[in-house]
Amino acid sequence: MLQHPILLNRPIVVTPLSTRLCRPSEQVLDILPNPQRGAFTKEDGEPVIDAQGQRVEPRCPSRAAQPKP
Repeated sequence: MLQHPILLNRPIVVTPLSTRLCRPSEQVLDILPNPQRGAFTKEDGEPVIDAQGQRVEPRCPSRAAQPKP
Protein backbone atom coordinates (compact mmCIF):
# COMPACT_ATOMS: atom_id res chain seq x y z
CA MET A 1 0.00 0.00 0.00
CA LEU A 2 2.85 2.36 0.66
CA GLN A 3 4.26 1.81 -2.82
CA HIS A 4 0.85 2.11 -4.52
CA PRO A 5 -1.41 4.37 -2.42
CA ILE A 6 -3.97 4.59 -5.24
CA LEU A 7 -5.05 1.09 -4.14
CA LEU A 8 -6.70 2.66 -1.11
CA ASN A 9 -9.34 3.99 -3.51
CA ARG A 10 -10.26 0.41 -4.42
CA PRO A 11 -12.50 -1.14 -1.78
CA ILE A 12 -11.86 -4.75 -0.90
CA VAL A 13 -15.14 -6.39 0.11
CA VAL A 14 -15.37 -9.69 1.98
CA THR A 15 -18.66 -11.60 2.19
CA PRO A 16 -19.47 -15.26 2.91
CA LEU A 17 -19.68 -15.78 -0.87
CA SER A 18 -16.42 -14.22 -1.97
CA THR A 19 -13.75 -11.56 -1.59
CA ARG A 20 -13.41 -9.00 -4.34
CA LEU A 21 -11.77 -5.74 -5.28
CA CYS A 22 -14.98 -3.84 -6.03
CA ARG A 23 -14.22 -1.25 -8.63
CA PRO A 24 -16.57 -0.22 -10.19
CA SER A 25 -18.56 -0.22 -6.99
CA GLU A 26 -21.56 -2.13 -8.36
CA GLN A 27 -19.42 -5.28 -8.52
CA VAL A 28 -20.18 -5.71 -4.84
CA LEU A 29 -23.74 -6.68 -5.81
CA ASP A 30 -22.43 -9.94 -7.31
CA ILE A 31 -21.07 -11.18 -3.98
CA LEU A 32 -23.76 -10.06 -1.53
CA PRO A 33 -25.45 -13.03 0.16
CA ASN A 34 -28.88 -11.36 -0.21
CA PRO A 35 -30.01 -9.53 -3.36
CA GLN A 36 -30.37 -5.75 -3.44
CA ARG A 37 -33.97 -4.76 -2.70
CA GLY A 38 -35.34 -1.66 -4.35
CA ALA A 39 -33.61 0.97 -6.40
CA PHE A 40 -29.87 1.62 -6.05
CA THR A 41 -28.10 4.63 -7.57
CA LYS A 42 -24.38 5.39 -7.52
CA GLU A 43 -23.03 8.63 -6.05
CA ASP A 44 -22.79 10.18 -9.53
CA GLY A 45 -26.51 9.55 -10.11
CA GLU A 46 -26.05 6.55 -12.39
CA PRO A 47 -28.80 3.98 -11.71
CA VAL A 48 -27.58 0.44 -11.02
CA ILE A 49 -30.75 -1.34 -9.79
CA ASP A 50 -34.26 -0.21 -10.71
CA ALA A 51 -37.30 -0.12 -8.39
CA GLN A 52 -38.16 -3.73 -9.32
CA GLY A 53 -34.72 -4.97 -8.25
CA GLN A 54 -33.44 -5.47 -11.82
CA ARG A 55 -30.01 -4.33 -12.98
CA VAL A 56 -29.95 -1.31 -15.25
CA GLU A 57 -27.64 -1.40 -18.28
CA PRO A 58 -24.63 0.90 -17.79
CA ARG A 59 -24.74 4.24 -19.59
CA CYS A 60 -21.09 4.01 -20.58
CA PRO A 61 -20.60 1.66 -23.57
CA SER A 62 -17.09 0.74 -22.39
CA ARG A 63 -18.51 -0.72 -19.16
CA ALA A 64 -21.06 -2.76 -21.07
CA ALA A 65 -18.22 -4.40 -22.99
CA GLN A 66 -16.45 -5.59 -19.82
CA PRO A 67 -16.89 -9.29 -19.09
CA LYS A 68 -18.77 -10.21 -15.94
CA PRO A 69 -16.84 -12.42 -13.48
